[in-house]
Amino acid sequence: MLKKYLTYAFFLLAPAMAMGQETVQEFSLPDTLTLKESIQIGLENNRTLKKAILDEEKAKYQRNEIRGAGLPQFSAYGQYNNFLDVFPQAVPGGIFGGDPNEIQVISLGVPQSLKAGFELNQLIFSNSYLIGLKAAKTGEEFYRILAQQSEEDVIHEISMNYLGVIQLELQKENLRANIDQLESLEKILQSQYDNDLARKVDLNRVKVNLTTIKSEQENLDIVIYQREGYLKLLMGIPVATEINLDQSVADMDQKVKNFQVQDFNIFDRKDIQVLGVQEQLYEYEYKNIKAAKQPQLVGFADFNKNAFSQDFDFLNQNKVWYQGFLIGVKLQIPIFDGMQTKYKAAQSKVNAQQLNLDRLQAEDAAELEYKNAINKYYNSLSTLESLDSNLDLADDVFKETTLLYKEGLSPLTDLLDAETTQREAQANFNNQIIQVRIAQLEILNSSGKITNLLL
Repeated sequence: MLKKYLTYAFFLLAPAMAMGQETVQEFSLPDTLTLKESIQIGLENNRTLKKAILDEEKAKYQRNEIRGAGLPQFSAYGQYNNFLDVFPQAVPGGIFGGDPNEIQVISLGVPQSLKAGFELNQLIFSNSYLIGLKAAKTGEEFYRILAQQSEEDVIHEISMNYLGVIQLELQKENLRANIDQLESLEKILQSQYDNDLARKVDLNRVKVNLTTIKSEQENLDIVIYQREGYLKLLMGIPVATEINLDQSVADMDQKVKNFQVQDFNIFDRKDIQVLGVQEQLYEYEYKNIKAAKQPQLVGFADFNKNAFSQDFDFLNQNKVWYQGFLIGVKLQIPIFDGMQTKYKAAQSKVNAQQLNLDRLQAEDAAELEYKNAINKYYNSLSTLESLDSNLDLADDVFKETTLLYKEGLSPLTDLLDAETTQREAQANFNNQIIQVRIAQLEILNSSGKITNLLL
């Protein structure tokens, strides 16, 4: 019984995204969907998380199943026998007369019999059962932590993909702004060319740049659509649902500068907690194996009615029914099982030792992950500061070059180069803000505090 439960308890949830079509509840989305709102919707509708919660619910039923083994087991039974040939019995001669030196073969019994009754069994003492109850309670804790871990995974995935979509949308906005600039320049050059004030090659150069950027925008639209689709899948909403994400998540003043680095406590991480509960379950497994060598005491009772006949006349009202009633206690004491218990216990110990190594490895990996996240965060902040200054310079260069071009003091190539440089500087700055936000997420996730995003 315990072994069956432990099989359930040690089964690690394998998160898998359900790709099939499913009817989703009707709900309305706000005009601008914030990161917090996206996470809340995901926690309500994500299918992987729902499966983890169902596993937690199933663990409660498994615990009740184990508890039921210690409650009275009551059943009714009935048995009908029709001996076409009554079994012969050999008895010493002389019992019923005859030569004492001979063996007499006689038929004892009647051809037909009918028996019905009730049977009651009650476990009085079993150390294995008591250990099973403790393991069942620990198993509930195991699945509860797994559900919490799945919740954190959903929060992390939604946050990462939310930021990914914002990053792409910022790139699109940057391209859109540059397209507007180039389209204005194209109109000016077209007018100048029509009046023989500009060269054909300059107009064509602007058109080439404009076509290139528009092509980049079209490719970016495809990537945004795909990334948004995956975000909706994580949130558990229909892919056709229109969403408008809140770009303030990339606001440097609100989201970047005000971030507080979290303290690190390794036991806040759900993966470490899961390994700790698994160690307890292995300990119960070992104790349960050892308990198999201990006595087990069961009480039982049997109340029945019996009838016997030469012919099938049991429905006759005058039929005589004979009553039987039995109570008793059964003590089972294992003595020798071919040393199976010894080797099962040895295997359980080895499993526990392997798990202990896994836990030590996981703790070291978790600490390294947190330190890497902290290092990445501060490096990202430093890079962001440099890119911010670089963007200001690129903006100034582009403004000055535009002014010089309008005054005829700078060639078109300088203007296009300045525009490209300004566009790249803006894209790098936008990407770096997202990288800083991702580094913040990694700090929260590695410290086991990713749920703080819901505060």
